[in-house]
Amino acid sequence: MIRPDSAATVRLPIASTESPVLRVRDACKTYKSRRGDKVANDHIHLSIRAGEILALLGPNGAGKTTLLRQIAGQLVPSTGSIEVAGVDMVRRPLAAKEFISVIPQECEPKLNLTVEEHVRFFALLKGAPSSTITSYTGELLRATGLDPHQKKLVRELSGGLRRRVLIAIALAGPNIRLLLLDEPTTGVDPEARRSVWQLIDGLRARRIAILLTTHYIEEAEYLADHVAIVNGGRIIAEGTVDEIRDRLPYRGRLEVRGLDHLSPAARAGLDRVESKYPVTFRTGNVERLQVSDPFGPEVVREVAELNALGVVASLAPVSLEDAYLALVDDSSTEGI
Repeated sequence: MIRPDSAATVRLPIASTESPVLRVRDACKTYKSRRGDKVANDHIHLSIRAGEILALLGPNGAGKTTLLRQIAGQLVPSTGSIEVAGVDMVRRPLAAKEFISVIPQECEPKLNLTVEEHVRFFALLKGAPSSTITSYTGELLRATGLDPHQKKLVRELSGGLRRRVLIAIALAGPNIRLLLLDEPTTGVDPEARRSVWQLIDGLRARRIAILLTTHYIEEAEYLADHVAIVNGGRIIAEGTVDEIRDRLPYRGRLEVRGLDHLSPAARAGLDRVESKYPVTFRTGNVERLQVSDPFGPEVVREVAELNALGVVASLAPVSLEDAYLALVDDSSTEGI
């Protein structure tokens, strides 16, 4: 029987900087019911080193949040192991949690305090020494770009600045090695989203390992050293953004917009192009066709001819979104 650690003080091991801060090995989570077992996570393997960012992508219900909750110690895996900074999360959850901060998706600082008071309060709560709390708080405010706003009440801040306050609070623990971000920019405007991205990207210098879930493919492309795509509880693809894109058998896409406003001549021209290049994605007024070379002379000439006919067509290299949609679609139809 696995016995979780007690509330007694334990000596926390310091993991080598060469060792992964997070190591997930063969983790499974199964929920039992009268209707049969439901597998939420199916043999998951992950690792993140200090200063790395891993983005977890997947449709709703894919198992991302379940995995995040296991890593945070809120759920116990049915089988497998999870280690944070070398500490077993199942056997010694209190010790492992010393190294983790979590920012849930639906979370906002609520206390009627200033920015500085928020950060100071949570730093003390997480064990920062009171003798140096002023300088410690000041350093966190500078690191997160909040020092110009430190005397403002949090309720007066924009959504993007509130996210920064949450990140400052998350970093306040003296032993934090792993930051878990669940949809970190949901509900903020595009300008604020970019600002939060820059802050998260800057945390590499603090040697923080970051695992984030996101539905913004652009967010993963901007931030992540590695991407893991989850569907049906399994990791169906993992690697750098380039490695994920290279899994597609084609290198470019031809995108067409305004499909419901085509003249007969434009429709005929598009039909001719569609007969040569497979359609990989279609929704509403937009479709994408796969091309082996997005800048080859033949396809460039055909796009110019389409535009001359009034078709809004463009060429681009394949994106992470293209790979994501193809891989999720393939994994969803396996066995059908």
